[in-house]
Amino acid sequence: MSRSSKTFSALALSLALFLPAAVHAESSFVDHRGKTITFAKPPERVVTIVRSAPIIYRAIDAKADSIAGMNKDSLVRYFTKGIYAEMLPEMAKINASAAQDGFVPNVEAILAQKPDAVIQWTHDEKIIEPLERVGLTVVGWQCCTEQDRLDYLTLTGYMTGRNDRAQAILKAQADTLKTLDGEVAKLDAAALPTVLHIDKVADQIQVIANGSQNLALSGVSNPAADNTGEWWRTIDFEQLLVWNPDIIIIPAYADDLNPKDFFDNPVLASLKAVKEKRVYKQPVFARTPDAPEIFLTSEWLAAIAHGADFAPDFKTQIAGIYELLYGAKLTDDQVKAILESESNAAANKYAELFG
Repeated sequence: MSRSSKTFSALALSLALFLPAAVHAESSFVDHRGKTITFAKPPERVVTIVRSAPIIYRAIDAKADSIAGMNKDSLVRYFTKGIYAEMLPEMAKINASAAQDGFVPNVEAILAQKPDAVIQWTHDEKIIEPLERVGLTVVGWQCCTEQDRLDYLTLTGYMTGRNDRAQAILKAQADTLKTLDGEVAKLDAAALPTVLHIDKVADQIQVIANGSQNLALSGVSNPAADNTGEWWRTIDFEQLLVWNPDIIIIPAYADDLNPKDFFDNPVLASLKAVKEKRVYKQPVFARTPDAPEIFLTSEWLAAIAHGADFAPDFKTQIAGIYELLYGAKLTDDQVKAILESESNAAANKYAELFG
């Protein structure tokens, strides 16, 4: 049995133990503001303003019944088309008036949903204070470190009364990444490939300089990283030539950019990654960096950089993870769509790696 199959089997066993609803005892926990939140029982009506929160809440609670409202961005980005819309059609029916413009709450619309709790970002007190002023219970999430993202699952586990399920999912992630780390540790640290994430190509080129994904887990390095904390950086073609990355990754959210755009661009033809056709579109599971399945991205990138042994039986693993997280039985075509197989058809060895 391959390591990914073992991980899947362990997760299946862990979650099977917790499929019945947990005992609904009082829950008390500390949110990302350091504020203690207490629920006598899991909230029956929750409004989410954080864009990815409905996905996380649905995964941990294993149902959408308690999600009373969401951010309009959540609906538009995730539930009107694409894999979440196909897997979770009930999400498109949820009221999406909680915030119309970014994360600024529509307090009147939220009150109309009579929520027991609201999930909101912590980065600006001005988007929390109006909610608490009218007596709403706010659970604060901060952004955007890897630990923050793990905490979203834990906090949701406390809220839903499904903490055992949340911890089982976290353990599956940790076990998968621990195994991957062991494989990566065998690589020659002095010869790791460079990887550049590019999401815009025009007169200027936009790269992800300091993203939250730990690229070391995949055995690669980012030449654009500068420790400034700034996520994006705009560069010119000369700088891109200086870095000359071994691999170029197009983020999953960059809808208007594909590997073929690089391969057909004569200005970029001298780049090593372009000449060797090592330009790849990230799979759909990387579209929201907060989703419970985001850890699959590290395996995928390791396979891109070092070969299929770093993500064995990957298509089977994807299908298994989505079934466990969302109760969805993916078709072969859906798995191919998640992997962006069509967009990556011209990329080096993509079909060999992932079918």
